[in-house]
Amino acid sequence: KMKVLLVNPSAGYFNSAVFNPLGLLAIGSYLKSIGIEVKLIDRCVEKINIKKEISNFNPDVVGIGVMSARSIKDGIYVSKTAKKSECSVVWGGAMPSMQAEIVLKEDFVDYVIIGEGEYTFRDLLLVLKGELALDECPGIAYKNQNQIIFTKQREFIDLSELPITDYSLINVEKYLIPYLGCEKLMYIYSSKGCPCRCSFCVNHCFHKSTHRKRPNDIVIREIKYLIENYGMDGVYFSDELWCADKREMYDFCKRVKEEDLHFSWFILTRVGLFSKEDFQLMYECGCRGALFGIETGSREMMKKIHKNINYDLIVPSFSEIKNIGITNIASFIIGYPGETVEQLKDTVDLIQRLDVHLTPIFHLTPLPGTEIYEEVVKQGVFNPPKTLKECSKDVPTITVGTNLSNVPTTDLRVIRSSFIWKSFTNKDGIENKGPFTFAKDTILSGLRAISQKGVLHFFVDGFSAFNEFVYIFWYSHAYPMIKKKYGLRK
Repeated sequence: KMKVLLVNPSAGYFNSAVFNPLGLLAIGSYLKSIGIEVKLIDRCVEKINIKKEISNFNPDVVGIGVMSARSIKDGIYVSKTAKKSECSVVWGGAMPSMQAEIVLKEDFVDYVIIGEGEYTFRDLLLVLKGELALDECPGIAYKNQNQIIFTKQREFIDLSELPITDYSLINVEKYLIPYLGCEKLMYIYSSKGCPCRCSFCVNHCFHKSTHRKRPNDIVIREIKYLIENYGMDGVYFSDELWCADKREMYDFCKRVKEEDLHFSWFILTRVGLFSKEDFQLMYECGCRGALFGIETGSREMMKKIHKNINYDLIVPSFSEIKNIGITNIASFIIGYPGETVEQLKDTVDLIQRLDVHLTPIFHLTPLPGTEIYEEVVKQGVFNPPKTLKECSKDVPTITVGTNLSNVPTTDLRVIRSSFIWKSFTNKDGIENKGPFTFAKDTILSGLRAISQKGVLHFFVDGFSAFNEFVYIFWYSHAYPMIKKKYGLRK
């Protein structure tokens, strides 16, 4: 009987609460259901002695989930420690799937799982037991001497075949967070992928622009279990697009009513997908927040990035949803390749015309596998990383790495920081919790996140949090002429 240790590596300082490692949790739940002995540890929430864990558990395989550049440094440490114990090391997640060649240059990684890993991990265990040939295991990359080999692409999983999430693999209490009126909110997923093809998103490469729904009866059972056993009062659906089909939404709401479940839930969706009446029904069934990826206020840029939404519906949609009582959130990206000052002014203007609670702003980071990445590399204006060390230096979306726009870097920092500060100091009451709800939840979640890994990390991460606060305060207040340039209101 094989043993598998799944590790979520530390991603360093978090400016908000960490969320449960959904990918590893799904893989672990499936492997346990077929008789594999599994242990999952999360170094984002606890400072776990990985050497001691490996020695005590004695796994055959150590699987490491690396979702972004922030996890690479600790992923390397865990991998090297595992190799010293003669474990096979497997990397999976978005980053390794897009950059398998870079990962496999290193001698501390044996295999990379490309895409989703439930069935691929199962078959890889058969390979390691000698019951399946490597070339008969779809969805992996591996080394053969100095050559990196990719097996054929694995077909997507029918999500109805996967078991309900086994929450005994994690300490659920560590992931229950305060958020917009909830005391114990948790992230879960009800679908994978998105049918859209935005040029900045890895969805097209990772999920092939498909959307697959978990059966609502499994999702409802999961929610009911968390409510009854842990007092969960909120769910944040981590889906890239929640309920791409209206029929899925109607069925979900129907089941919530039938089970008489009382919890708040938050979704990611698109302008134009649901009507005012749809949102009214969702509100009656507990929906209290909806995040819309608007991404830009420039019609020209919206077309360029393939953001196929009806521009004229944006402003009225947000007003309708807010009037219903749903917290509305509009996310934007700034610093697109070739973006001009005038196009950025259009974005600022649109944001200020929206009747919106929160407006998270992100800096454009070219992600491997995306259309934008391929274009800027081909044009020679972006130098792609060639080693894991180079990959780990970028912190996507929250810092300006390589500025590919025609907008001064300081302008980008001022605009992002100004809207973050505005959201943080928003006096609008959310869910009748009084003013500064978002600020209070952010501070509480942040303190909880940085306090879970011991005294030393509390001070280190606390210092990072203070630096970030000063950074945002400085750029949102110290450049009045730039704010005037873009028409930023106080």
